[in-house]
Amino acid sequence: MKNIPKIKIIKKNLTSKELEVFLNFLNNPRYPQNRNKIFQAFPDLKLKLGLLSNNEKEKKIVHKFICDFYAKNKEKINQIIKESEHLIKKKSKIALEALSSLMDYKWPKSMIYYAIPTILPFSPFKGNSFNFSILGQIRAKNDKNPLFISIHEISHFIFFDILEKIAIKIPEDTKNYFKEALTAVLLNQKPLSDILELKNYRGNQEIHDLQIKIGKDIVSLTKFIEDYYHTIKIKKGKDFSTFLKGIMIILEPIFDEFSKKRKIWNKYGNQLSKNYEFLRQYRYPIEIEMPKE
Repeated sequence: MKNIPKIKIIKKNLTSKELEVFLNFLNNPRYPQNRNKIFQAFPDLKLKLGLLSNNEKEKKIVHKFICDFYAKNKEKINQIIKESEHLIKKKSKIALEALSSLMDYKWPKSMIYYAIPTILPFSPFKGNSFNFSILGQIRAKNDKNPLFISIHEISHFIFFDILEKIAIKIPEDTKNYFKEALTAVLLNQKPLSDILELKNYRGNQEIHDLQIKIGKDIVSLTKFIEDYYHTIKIKKGKDFSTFLKGIMIILEPIFDEFSKKRKIWNKYGNQLSKNYEFLRQYRYPIEIEMPKE
C-alpha cells in the first residue's frame, strides 16, 4: 500500500505548546466540560486560578504551573516520550494499514501526522496534528499508549476527509458523537484491535450512555453503528462511503436529538452520573426508523 503516513512525535518547546492548549481549553465556550476535566485532574491549579478573570494573570499562573509540573516529572516524561517513539516506529505502519482497510481509504500523497505529548487529561487535535495525553502514564493510572491515541485521532481525520469528499454535511453535535462512536467500532475490529491490544473498547465517556431505539429494541449508539457497518461493509461487501451515506440518511431525522443530548453533556459532563434526572434524560433512547429493504 502506497503513501502510508508517518507519525512524528514533537519533542521541542513542549511547555509553550502546553500553555497554548491549556489556555484554549480552559476558556473554550464550545467545550465547557474540558475546563472541568482540567480542574478534576489538577485541583491545585483550580485553587491557584480561583475566580480569576484577568487573562494575563491567568496566563502567568498556568505557565508557571506547567513548567513546575514538567520540572518535577522530567525523568518520567522523557522516558514516556522515548518509549512512545519506539512503539510508534514499531507498529504505526501496520496499524495505519489496518485502519485504511477498514475505512477503504487511501492517502493521496505521502504525509506526516504530528503527535504532541500533553499533560492534559484528554487528547485534542487540530489539522494533521494531535496531542496525546501522557498524564495517565505519569501517574501510572492508565495504559492508553501513544499508538492507540494516534490511531484514534487519525480515524477522525479520515472520517472528516471522507465526509468532505462525498459532500455530506452534518451538524457539529451529531458529527462529534458519531466520530467517537465510529472510532470505537473501528478500533474493535480485527486485526486492528489485536495490533492495538484492545478488547471491547467502549470509546470516550460521552457516548457510553447514548441509546437508540429501533422498534422495540434498544441498543447503544455504538452497537447500532457497528451492526450497520457489518451489514453494509461485511455482509453486503459495499465500501465505507456507501456505509457512511446510508447511515447518515437514517440519522438525519434525529440530528436535533443529538444536539439536545449535547446540551446536557456540556452542562454536566463526567459528573452526569451524580445527577439522576439528567442522566435519565441523557440515557433516554432516541427513536429511529430503519429504511425498508
